[in-house]
Amino acid sequence: MSIEKIVKNPWENVYWISRMLINTDKYGGIGTDSNTMMNLAISIKSLINSREIQKENEEQRFKILKETVKNVLLKKKRKGTARYNALQNLCDDLFERLIESKDFEVLALTCEKIIIPVNMALKEIPSDDNLFVESIAKALLDTKGVNGLADIISILDDIGSKGCMAAERTEIVKAFSLLRKELNNILTDDEQDIVLTAFCQEFERRVGQKRKGRAGRGVEGITSLILDYFGITSAAAPEHFTTGLEIDKWIRTKDGWIIGISCKRTLRERWKQAYTTDIDLLNRHKIRELWHVVAFDKDLSDDKITEIGSHRAILYLPDNSQRLKRAQQHPGMKNYVRPMTNFISDLKALL
Repeated sequence: MSIEKIVKNPWENVYWISRMLINTDKYGGIGTDSNTMMNLAISIKSLINSREIQKENEEQRFKILKETVKNVLLKKKRKGTARYNALQNLCDDLFERLIESKDFEVLALTCEKIIIPVNMALKEIPSDDNLFVESIAKALLDTKGVNGLADIISILDDIGSKGCMAAERTEIVKAFSLLRKELNNILTDDEQDIVLTAFCQEFERRVGQKRKGRAGRGVEGITSLILDYFGITSAAAPEHFTTGLEIDKWIRTKDGWIIGISCKRTLRERWKQAYTTDIDLLNRHKIRELWHVVAFDKDLSDDKITEIGSHRAILYLPDNSQRLKRAQQHPGMKNYVRPMTNFISDLKALL
């Protein structure tokens, strides 16, 4: 199908309307409200199928449908509020795409067959990885203990990610299959292709947003699992401490100072941005050190280790790491790296 054919096809609006209904910044994200979406779809379909409306001319049908959409979207919204203004903007921009009564069928189908099924599918996809890793984590720690921390971090992250992505696949296959069967009875092959691909794009876009949030929670979850297993209680983050340090948990030591803890596969690319905290700020908040348990160390250059260490951070690396052995023999880096098997004992010594 040519680009021109797709652009001119009225069902291409399914994709753009989906984006508009979910857009939180500009339009208020009303699409996440499945009840309103269903109300909108039913109202439009009821009008289109009404004998009385069918007697009206095209101009009058269009006006009635337009007012119905506005009434549903703006229902119980107080004029002048940010919410009302966002939804009014949504209506204005929607009506630039809905130029004849036929286009309202597209809007109704988008609400009922795209937005609502995606909303429902997202509810079934875990918001964190704990569902898939807790029992496995205990088994791994029972078997390997602190000696297997590198393997545990890597395995748990991998299992959690794959488990959640398997749930994503399950939901999109179910929703896609149902949508395809329903469209088969009402649309041509070309129209089905346009609607089905719009559904897939919208699903992947929204589940991708959820995936990003889950990734951060997953890393923190691994740190919590390890600390909980060894009976180490975490503390609240230092009050008013708002730097970009990627720390998952804070541990208060017996002298009242704090250690920041994170367990991760690698130090992310944003490490340099995070390590702009000056020592005075750490002292002000009584932060003794920042400890990072890192499973993979290939991207840890000498300069990177030295830079991180100069900001009062300690890297715990796998015991068999060549980077660890090299750094331990270096006069400028040996104080910034430690073997991973020492992590729990070093921590408990300060509690």
